[in-house]
Amino acid sequence: MQPPPDHEEPFSAAAVIVAAGESTRMGSAARKPLLRLADRTLIEHTLAAFDRCACVHEIVIVSHACDLEVFAQMARDAPRLHPAFTKVRAVVPGGRKRTQSVRLGTRSVSSEIDVVLIHDAARPLIGSDVIHSAARMAMREGASVVAVPLSDTLKTSASGTHAERTLDRSVLWAAQTPQGFRRATLLELLSRAEADEFEPTDDCALHERYIGPVPIVAGDPFNMKITTPSDLIIAEALLAWRAKERP
Repeated sequence: MQPPPDHEEPFSAAAVIVAAGESTRMGSAARKPLLRLADRTLIEHTLAAFDRCACVHEIVIVSHACDLEVFAQMARDAPRLHPAFTKVRAVVPGGRKRTQSVRLGTRSVSSEIDVVLIHDAARPLIGSDVIHSAARMAMREGASVVAVPLSDTLKTSASGTHAERTLDRSVLWAAQTPQGFRRATLLELLSRAEADEFEPTDDCALHERYIGPVPIVAGDPFNMKITTPSDLIIAEALLAWRAKERP
């Protein structure tokens, strides 16, 4: 369930779903967003979480060139065959790097949207409550990052064979997605990054560089990123567990 609104002013959000990666570590013939996860494709699980979130008014998919027509057809078939695609406004081709893909997706968002949420298509277990919290924080503070505190002890190793230093995990967080921004702020950040040829792998790094610290929204350890075949097995087990836990 979504958290109570706390008398917040109404706002509209859009989700930019980044699905333009190469999927090289999956080792399968099918591309990662179209792999089967339980009863549907991985990307349908991802989109369904945003579809359930009332503040999300539209979705833009940033696609690998190989998947453009597949996603476009799935959007055309919504809601009858692919109900998770009902809010999809556009399917656009991705860029060479993540920031380029995010820029292309954000520029396709409607001008009346207040908040843009950038989310990895490969995180299909995201909860609608976390989505709403990230959007609400971004609307209030200008940006937000979903993250969880690290529980493992982290070591540095330049050689890969010897541990050299232990990091203080009390100040370390694992960033997840979605990462949210007011739409106008994100467009400005992306333009500045383009001029500077700054291409981070994390969207909030734009805010950190040009504006400052980003407010954290509590994430979910189950909001895992599907990268390898073993991740897919774990995700299927978590989905089965969730289904049993539902009243």
